[in-house]
Amino acid sequence: MNNFILIANPISGKGKAKTVAEQAYTALTSAGHHGTLELTSGTGDAKRFAQESVSAGTQCVIACGGDGTLHEVANGIANVPDVRLGVLPCGRGNDFAAAVGVPLKPRLAIQTLLAGKTIPVDLGKIYSAERGTHYFTTIATCGYDTEVSRRAAERTTPFSGTASYAYAAVSTLFDYECPDVRLEGDFGIYEGPILLAATGITNRYGGGFQIVPNARLDDGLFDLCIIQPVPSLTVLRLLVTLFWGGHVSHPAVAIHHTRSLTIETSPPLLLYADGEPMCETPATIEIIRHGLTVIAPS
Repeated sequence: MNNFILIANPISGKGKAKTVAEQAYTALTSAGHHGTLELTSGTGDAKRFAQESVSAGTQCVIACGGDGTLHEVANGIANVPDVRLGVLPCGRGNDFAAAVGVPLKPRLAIQTLLAGKTIPVDLGKIYSAERGTHYFTTIATCGYDTEVSRRAAERTTPFSGTASYAYAAVSTLFDYECPDVRLEGDFGIYEGPILLAATGITNRYGGGFQIVPNARLDDGLFDLCIIQPVPSLTVLRLLVTLFWGGHVSHPAVAIHHTRSLTIETSPPLLLYADGEPMCETPATIEIIRHGLTVIAPS
């Protein structure tokens, strides 16, 4: 890489991200690359840093943090050609890094930046009349898993990482009401109540829950998982099988492939993507095939 910007969320990984970013910056500059290190201090900083840097001609943008930091960076570089995205995973979930194959160990992740290859990956786009356009790199959620993401993001649980999502999933279960939705995509139309609808580029969220286990991040298609309402005890059993994708054989679960999805609900429902709040329904989700170029292990 000729030039780069390294954008780090210093509180990610309980403060580990700042140290990892400094180590990476030293390694990159020692290898003869030129760039800057920017630390975020609030929501929107990572997106702004990314936008400003690529507007000035920066060719490589590196996100150091969790999926939320990566989400902002991706929104900052979406639709900008010839920009490479690097990933230093230091968050709770690190689901995008896992899909790309970037190691969790900082030394190996840094080595990937120095000696990795570039691969094209798909990018998701969400549009609503209220909030405009946003982009995502992993999975967009509607229903029960949106509420789980919201509660996990509040950091009110006594756990971290995947355990925080599992705790939120169980605590949400006992007061959640399944909404009625209308979903339309290449598969046709689904109308009725759902437990959840997860629209995935990658195969997992929440740090390891394989909601769409066969999703490929470069095929130009979303994998859509629709789970119809089931009893609470069945949901608990399904949660366990999510770790290996065993839920797909349950009769209440359907997997579809689509290039786009329209979601309508009454009343409006909040959508999340990459674990971040996006907009309320109605909304349209579309895939941009090979919308990002990512540095992955060789």
